[in-house]
Amino acid sequence: MGKKMLLVVPHQDDEIFVGGGLLRIFSKSKDYEVHVVFTTNGDFFPSEGEIRLRESLRVLTKLYVIPEKNISFLGYGDGWQGGKHLYNLQRTQMTTSICGRRETYGITEHEDYRWIKSGRHSVYCRDNFKADMKELMSDIMADIIIAVDYDKHPDHKAASLMAEECIGELLKEHPNYRPIVLKRYAYDGVWKGKADFFDLPRKRTILSQFEEAPYLEEDKICIGMPAECSTPYLRHNFLYIAAKCYKTQEVWQKADEIINIDEVYWRRNTNNLLYEAELKASSGQVEFIRDFKLYDCDDIMKKQFVMKQCAWLPVVSDHDRRIHIHFNHPQTIEQINIYALGNPSKDRLSGEFVLDNGVRLFTGNICLNGKKNKFTLERQSNIINIDFYITDCVGNPAGITEMEILPQRDGSVPEELQKFVFREDSFEFNTVHKLGMQIERTMFSLKRKLYRWFPNEFFLKRYYPELGKKRQWLFIYRIKFVWERVNSKFGNP
Repeated sequence: MGKKMLLVVPHQDDEIFVGGGLLRIFSKSKDYEVHVVFTTNGDFFPSEGEIRLRESLRVLTKLYVIPEKNISFLGYGDGWQGGKHLYNLQRTQMTTSICGRRETYGITEHEDYRWIKSGRHSVYCRDNFKADMKELMSDIMADIIIAVDYDKHPDHKAASLMAEECIGELLKEHPNYRPIVLKRYAYDGVWKGKADFFDLPRKRTILSQFEEAPYLEEDKICIGMPAECSTPYLRHNFLYIAAKCYKTQEVWQKADEIINIDEVYWRRNTNNLLYEAELKASSGQVEFIRDFKLYDCDDIMKKQFVMKQCAWLPVVSDHDRRIHIHFNHPQTIEQINIYALGNPSKDRLSGEFVLDNGVRLFTGNICLNGKKNKFTLERQSNIINIDFYITDCVGNPAGITEMEILPQRDGSVPEELQKFVFREDSFEFNTVHKLGMQIERTMFSLKRKLYRWFPNEFFLKRYYPELGKKRQWLFIYRIKFVWERVNSKFGNP
């Protein structure tokens, strides 16, 4: 195998939402060795944890045909006691998952990553979570990393931020390691997508929260789905077949929202020259500008974003207000990107770059909404030193969360992905297709409504915790559930 691809997701079934068709493309390619890691065991409902692990193994080995040895369970909890997520705890502070466990675990036939690697389980704490993820990434050194982006679910947020933290450290530790990194939201346009699978003409992914994302349009890469993932009929669709395998989650019910003819990914730069530079600041924590994180959150359990210190800004008494950048070897520079946070209506921040060849670049007012501020230059060669000065700071901005100094202008699709980029829907629909899709839409809607009246055993066990493992009582509880629904819907108030 010449190259490797790694997919990082929190829960068993998220590989469909985050990787989906692109994962299928790479799993079928003879040029790539595909790896998948789940950060949690999906055990919010304790009785479902091990079942979900087995479901994911079936999906990935039988449908995606990924070798089982390439599937890793970090084994952390899906939900935590005490109201604080593992990601936001002190480094070595131990915690307990919702289901009462205190260390990582897998299943008999497929143990967790730390047990396979070291013959022991990892106690639940932030340091171990990071060490396990980083070591796994270091073991694989994937050429392409696909990771869940910062979504609404706390475990999605934790997996996204921790993946970025680990990638940032690997980029600094290994100067020759510059993978392609793609992020994808599992909610926006997917789990919370438009229910438009059966619409004609067929729709591309519609994102509703783009303005909130820290990206520009040029960072977007739309991947066209392989034929088996863009079938006109849902029942023949590879992703629908995969979704039906997750009986614990009944993912198939969201298939008309999840499945589109393209998938939207966001590319992150990894060729930032700052990873190989020496940095000094007149004050402030300068390492924040090259930690690969565009922001950080102090409490990912809250819906409202609670910013954690994650930006460089000199202290008020600092009159120099400067970062000095020194490269050990002459570098070529064509673009500089700045990401910064603050209140755009009240705060103001601007600066100036001074290159050692005399070229000066004024930023003007830096946009403080977290998105990329892009500055291009004529090619500047043989650069050893750069100074960046804060020339104006008004209000109370958080500061610069990331700075990228690039040897060439970004925005182009990596060569490895160019042939997969979505261009147009080439499927030609005839009258038979259209009629068949209308019939299937009706049947799909009916099937979903029937499920709400006659749910499977996993739903019933959540609804009636006393049911437990008493499978022989399932029929009785189904009748009870239907009776309660009928009474609720048609009975007296």
